[in-house]
Amino acid sequence: MTRPSPPSGSETTAPDAFALLHRGVQRWVWEQRWTSLRPIQEQAIRPIVGGDTDVLLAAATAGGKTEAVFLPVCSVLARDAEHGETTGIQAVCLSPLKALINDQHTRLTDLCARIGVPVTAWHGDIGAAQKDRLREEPSGILLITPESLEAMFVTRGSTVARLFADLRYIVVDELHAFLGTARGAQLRSLMHRLEHAAGHRAARIGLSATLADLRAAAEFLRSGEGERVAVVEDRGAGKELLLQVRGYVADLREETGGGACDAAVEHLYQVVRTGHNMVFVNSRAEAESCAAALSALAEQDRLPNPFTPHHGSLSAELRAHAEQRLKNRSSPATVVCTATLELGIDVGWVDTVVQLGAPPTVAGLRQRLGRSGRSGAPAKLYVYVTEQSLPETPVERLRLDLVQTVAMVELLLRRWCEPPDLETPHLSTLVQQVLSVLAQRSGASALRLYRELCVEGAFPGMDERTFADLLRALGERELVTQERGGLLLPGKVGELLLNHYSFYSAFDTAEEYAIATADGDMGTMPISPAVDAGALLAFGGRSWQVVEVKPAERRVLVVPARGEAVPPGFVGSPVPVGDGVRQRMREVYLGADVPRYLDEAGAILLEEGRAAFRKMGLDDAYVHEYDGESLLFPWRGDRVAETICHLLRRVGVRAAHAGALVTVPDMDRSRLRAVAQHLVAAGPPDPVELARMVADKRRHKYDHYLGEDLLSRSYAARALDVPGAMEFLAGVAESG
Repeated sequence: MTRPSPPSGSETTAPDAFALLHRGVQRWVWEQRWTSLRPIQEQAIRPIVGGDTDVLLAAATAGGKTEAVFLPVCSVLARDAEHGETTGIQAVCLSPLKALINDQHTRLTDLCARIGVPVTAWHGDIGAAQKDRLREEPSGILLITPESLEAMFVTRGSTVARLFADLRYIVVDELHAFLGTARGAQLRSLMHRLEHAAGHRAARIGLSATLADLRAAAEFLRSGEGERVAVVEDRGAGKELLLQVRGYVADLREETGGGACDAAVEHLYQVVRTGHNMVFVNSRAEAESCAAALSALAEQDRLPNPFTPHHGSLSAELRAHAEQRLKNRSSPATVVCTATLELGIDVGWVDTVVQLGAPPTVAGLRQRLGRSGRSGAPAKLYVYVTEQSLPETPVERLRLDLVQTVAMVELLLRRWCEPPDLETPHLSTLVQQVLSVLAQRSGASALRLYRELCVEGAFPGMDERTFADLLRALGERELVTQERGGLLLPGKVGELLLNHYSFYSAFDTAEEYAIATADGDMGTMPISPAVDAGALLAFGGRSWQVVEVKPAERRVLVVPARGEAVPPGFVGSPVPVGDGVRQRMREVYLGADVPRYLDEAGAILLEEGRAAFRKMGLDDAYVHEYDGESLLFPWRGDRVAETICHLLRRVGVRAAHAGALVTVPDMDRSRLRAVAQHLVAAGPPDPVELARMVADKRRHKYDHYLGEDLLSRSYAARALDVPGAMEFLAGVAESG
């Protein structure tokens, strides 16, 4: 398609997809001087304008997905507005981040103003006046987080039906970020509850990065009807990729800044001191440390400092400042960030993407890489991996981080990424949704709850018996109470939960202190480990001295300082590694080819790892004996490794999961083989019975309200893989 010409009366009958857009939308496209619509934008018009089917749009970061959705959505809404048919909000866009909502609002404001369709951003940072206007005159497009929508159901449940009476579309931005998570279960429930409140079905539209299993994502979008979802995928050849994985050695028993040794930071500085770049790290502490190390090198060279950190504990103002620096093309800017910038906030194209340390997931690495590469220019990716300089143990000699990185890059190049887990029941989130519906409806019967949330809703795998057990457990813990007529209401504890702002999120948020300067709050830090007056903190890319800690106000007062500072003791949750990555690691060890993207040091580390792998006999065995303990290498994901540990502990054997391996102290290979034979002969245990042995099974926000039986069922489904573990132990039992 060539550049769309200005719309005329005759164009509305043309057969091409562009002609299906509203005349005002066509004119806006023309004014952008676009030479053409992207294929995914053109292909999405017809099914979205039709409004009678769910649609999944999949494309790389910055692939034009937002316009692919909203050009046709706005066309439908503009025509409705012309005919005066609207009585409520017509389109809801659910987004995982406030920053994404702000970005979308900016991108849509001009288009929507041209065609008379209101667009409203709604989250915790939006003022009450704007929200009140929407409540008084609901119409147009609502951009909202799942948590803010949850709050709307809980606090203003009686108004929800009126607000969404004319709902046509439910749009989910960055759908892949929700797959297989507790927050994703909440999102699915909210989508159903929106339709239930509106009294009719709305077309659901998902925007996603390209995934390994698009049909699974379609099933997530509309449970039980994934095969009917129209999938529109950008299958372009993709951008040229310039890739290098660099290996370094350092004494990792000492602290190193930003997940990389000094030599790595110095090379990184040369790569990213000019242009516009994104350096991804795996923790907030690393973001602060790396930004500080790079800033020190810039100061040493007496250059303007282009380096800023970006992570979830920084204030919205500081994050927005970092994003704006990337957008501003007039001066160099490099943002050192966590996954907060992995999603599709529009910061423009960046020259180079960097990953420090082994990537957390292949899917995440793919998202990060999508940031790089201007139109027609190749994408650039550097990955820096630091290994122990003087390895003392066989495990250190395996160079596991380097090999895991190579495995992930190989999977990335094969267009593979982790499949989503849609089968695990999220009982913790179901607890939240039960309370939310009770608050919304001022009470409900058990049967109505079961039908709305399970039979028709987002928890279809929940049988009546388990749901009854759940309600009984909630009653025992005073989350719900039942009147004589059978009506269920929030109980004393349930009311306390509902009346606290933290209720609206499906995930736990740690208690934190605000970090305050004379100019205002900069962000937050965990209350543990504690800090004292006089301590130097690295935060927001600068050094600060703690002046006073005010526990009653949950505030830490700081002033600017000079000197070497350390980041607050941020706590993060490790990302589980799946079967595909571990299995590919073994293939890398067994291979002989040295990938061309490895630098010389990286190639040497790979050869060292392969040599250690062969010397340990792991090329034809899965157990290595060292210093009186057995090291098990299942080459399976973390669920299998954890299950192996629980099976061994069940028969009195100590075991610990440590990344790619399981350690069994004080046990040689022959004794371990005998234990494995005993476990195999006994047969696979009931996963729920195995889960009962686990001391701390609580992983999600409301798990501690479930009771022992339900918690064991939930843990077994979420964290155990008994067939995979038994398969591995059978191999150990048969080994010589």
